[in-house]
Amino acid sequence: MGIDGVPPCPTGLFLEIAPGDTLFKIAREQGTTVQAILALNPGLDPKNLQIGQVICLPLPA
Repeated sequence: MGIDGVPPCPTGLFLEIAPGDTLFKIAREQGTTVQAILALNPGLDPKNLQIGQVICLPLPA
């Protein structure tokens, strides 16, 4: 974990999980892929996202 419990993020782009979010939905909305999100968030369980959880997003293409 990084400072204040936020995971380190090389891109500096963070997203807080909201109700109804899935990695597929986030990837589609952010113009990226589920695989790219998972690569930046080791240990992230796509089947167990928690509301309020903060994830790192890849830079937009």
